[in-house]
Amino acid sequence: MRGRVLRVSGQNCLVQVDGRPQQCRMRGRLKEGVRTSNSPVIAGDWVQLAPETNANGLVIERVEERSTHFTRASSGAKPFEQIIAVNIQQLVVVVAAKRPALRPGFIDRAIVSALRGNLKPLVVINKMDLDDGGAVRAQLSYYADLHYPILFTSAQSGEGVDAFRDALAGSESAIVGQSGVGKSSLLNCVEPNLSLRTREIMAQHDRGRHTTTAVELYPLSLGGYVADTPGIKELHLSGIERGELARYFIEFMPLIDGCRFRNCLHLTEPDCAVRNALVDGKLSEARYASY
Repeated sequence: MRGRVLRVSGQNCLVQVDGRPQQCRMRGRLKEGVRTSNSPVIAGDWVQLAPETNANGLVIERVEERSTHFTRASSGAKPFEQIIAVNIQQLVVVVAAKRPALRPGFIDRAIVSALRGNLKPLVVINKMDLDDGGAVRAQLSYYADLHYPILFTSAQSGEGVDAFRDALAGSESAIVGQSGVGKSSLLNCVEPNLSLRTREIMAQHDRGRHTTTAVELYPLSLGGYVADTPGIKELHLSGIERGELARYFIEFMPLIDGCRFRNCLHLTEPDCAVRNALVDGKLSEARYASY
């Protein structure tokens, strides 16, 4: 049988099989070998299942090849990657206009993470009811100039909620943002009682485990899935070397061949086309600061 993983809690997984969630166990051999990531099974994985010997449940025999991923570096001392969600289509980056303070650098790190994982980034600026005078809208207009879709929303006033709903409908998305930016409020505007609808299943599945960092993949009634990721303080990039970073800043790409040195890092090198464009006002200072 084939199923889609909705949630992982230790050795146990909640898997959607034939349209309904079932508790399944990982086969022990999936965790054998050198560990390179947080778990061999991730929310969003497609898996092959078999009946468990001498039991009524199912066991995950094999994880199918992944097409996309949202990954960040581990925040602890362990060297492996923290894969948050896989086999999705877009990464929805939610920040607040205020409370907490707007951090464009967080947006740019999330965009780089999305591009590295073959995902489409979508930038959402929430709490626009707090944007007195439209300063935030003007400040972040350069994302539209870079052809990254950007939505201005307010779960409080309803601004942009319809556009947010349309962006999720029929797609498979992961939502990332710091605590307090209003991710859950926006999701509840789109899918009322989303958390209530799944709470009983999750409580039974997790059986009292500490799950504040668990990622949950929810089927949406309007089609598609959404992975609601826990609020994070920092988003550390994973798997990108210093010399590779510039190619994830799309506005740098037409300029790089104009640099004197092939290995130019666009920091202090002479005759750097990227830095010259910055001086000429052709690049966003905020984006360069993020780089």
